[in-house]
Amino acid sequence: MAKAIQKAIILNWRWPAWFSRGRLESAQGVAVAVKPPWASRAILVELLIITAWAVWASRPLLDFDPFTWPIGREFGSQIQAHHFWTHLKACGQCALWNGSINGGAPALGDVFSSTFYPFVAIPVLLWGVIIGTKVAIFLALWIAGLAQWRLAYVLGLGWVARLWSACLAIVGGHLIGRLEGAAVGIIVSTAACTLALVAAIELGLSGQRQATLSFALALAMAIIAGQGYLQLGLISWAPAFLFLLFDSNLKLRPVWREYLLAAGLGLLLASFFLVPVLHFLPNFAKSTDPSFASAQPLEYVPLNLLIRDLDFMGMNVLGKQPFPYMYNLYIGWVPVLLIVIGIRYARRRDYPQLLCLGSGIVLVFAVASGIPLRWLSQWFPTLTGFRFVALIAGLAVPAVLGLAAYGLDQVLRLAWWPQLALRLQSSESDRGILINLRWLLAVPLLWALHTAYDLSQNFLLTEDFRGVYRNVRALQTTDLQWVAAPFGEHFWVEPALAQGLKLSPVVWAWDWNNRLKPEPKLIANRDGPPPDTAEVSVLGDVPIYENNGRNYAYVVTPEEVIACQASGRGGELRVRCETDSEGALFVQENFWNGWRAWRDGEPIDLADGQWLSTRASTGNHEYLFRYQPWDVAVGLVLTLIGAVLVVVLRLKNGRLPQTVPQPALADQDSPPPDTR
Repeated sequence: MAKAIQKAIILNWRWPAWFSRGRLESAQGVAVAVKPPWASRAILVELLIITAWAVWASRPLLDFDPFTWPIGREFGSQIQAHHFWTHLKACGQCALWNGSINGGAPALGDVFSSTFYPFVAIPVLLWGVIIGTKVAIFLALWIAGLAQWRLAYVLGLGWVARLWSACLAIVGGHLIGRLEGAAVGIIVSTAACTLALVAAIELGLSGQRQATLSFALALAMAIIAGQGYLQLGLISWAPAFLFLLFDSNLKLRPVWREYLLAAGLGLLLASFFLVPVLHFLPNFAKSTDPSFASAQPLEYVPLNLLIRDLDFMGMNVLGKQPFPYMYNLYIGWVPVLLIVIGIRYARRRDYPQLLCLGSGIVLVFAVASGIPLRWLSQWFPTLTGFRFVALIAGLAVPAVLGLAAYGLDQVLRLAWWPQLALRLQSSESDRGILINLRWLLAVPLLWALHTAYDLSQNFLLTEDFRGVYRNVRALQTTDLQWVAAPFGEHFWVEPALAQGLKLSPVVWAWDWNNRLKPEPKLIANRDGPPPDTAEVSVLGDVPIYENNGRNYAYVVTPEEVIACQASGRGGELRVRCETDSEGALFVQENFWNGWRAWRDGEPIDLADGQWLSTRASTGNHEYLFRYQPWDVAVGLVLTLIGAVLVVVLRLKNGRLPQTVPQPALADQDSPPPDTR
């Protein structure tokens, strides 16, 4: 009986062929990378799998229905700036002024929207604001997955670790979980900053000029991705890269010059956005919080990697506020355990990149806890504007998954994994079925994907808003009057803007410094009639009140106030006035450097003040106001210069003399690298 069992089950300790990396060892014991003939096709298959998983995970958003939205309560207002692209298609240059909310502002002065990120701009141009934004969310998840895959690839990990970490990143709480609060910009910015982080690590490991240019492009994309929170998190990563800047003798490697070059090129490429932002900055006002009350204590922040209970997420416990989207980082306990294993079996030659990733996690978690910001805000009060620093913690997840992928790869490399060879006792052939026990790892790996995916689907639900689009027509006016939807009800904003309405007031992330919002003519208000108004209609079940004394454009003369007729959109406004005496024409649109005016085709001067204003002449005249900012032109020129430099440097294809960092902690007498 014992002999029969021994024949039936044979333990085989051979390294499995399916896990080969195509690496050979030379006669001198030095690892030499050899690219097998099927490598390119295999990588393509991996990328297709990641793409398919991203499509499957985000499929509720890919219905291409312009009336269904994600369930996050602020979605309608969070995407208002995306109308830049619909205005661009309709009237070209007029899109440079966002005249849709709160008196208008420079479209490129808004640091919080993700409007100009290419993977937002292109789908919105193709399919409109709602469908385009939903596609942009899918693209952000896909980019985050590809960036995670690239990180594992750069670390030299096998296909199992690459695929698993990429797929887990796509359904991680740090991305899809943000939809609970409709934080579309945070999702886009997290994906863009992840790509920049991976490009920076690749530059430190390879030192190649091509990696420098890739990092410059990724950095520019991260800058224009919006929000500011993740960009602050990206800056907090900077000290972690010291582990990639020094060689085994603790001497500074030449790669530091490449980092400076990439940073300069990245800033140049993003100049079309940065120059208008910096120009407008003195007018920028935002609510502040010197105490950073939304930040959790540092010891609690990592726990969010393991929490997937929705009821718990909505509680005011562990130092957090009851807003799940701010704290959700869920990827599960499997990656955490794999990190521990990776530390146990880490190779000395991998210490620099592992220390970079590990210290990056600590730095990001520290910033998300508010500890360094409370101290720094004493000297830099602007930092108090980052009220919800907990969102920054999402930029630690790519590093957590990178270390977990490394740990998984190390486990799969262990030589003690057995293979079971099964064959029948009566069989005359020596052939049997080989089962490698490494496949048992599929159970926890798939379980980790399942739990993250299952949680993510709670935030991918959609809701039909067709009725809101119909009802909001009740706020239409005969010209460009400001109107008010029920304040704080974000779902009215997008349908109103889609129909060309101008809304004030609207809840938004920032306001003009020391300026009032324009008073609306039509006001939808659940709390009764505002002063000096009369009910004229209803917005669904909300009464609409009108104030006849408020006008968008009007002339003030010594005798009276005369209403004018206005038309146009964004940064191109036409106003027709007829007066019997001279006066001052006022248009309730915020005045800012870049506005120009003409009367009957002749240039005229604008007066200083909050609103567009100029001298009004007697008679019937047409006034044209156009926003033609110099800062956008200067920024575009600088961006073009950056693009030319990138092309020139790419054609030269320079390379640093030292391309691979040697670990500062490595033992010089250590054996040759593991090439299995």
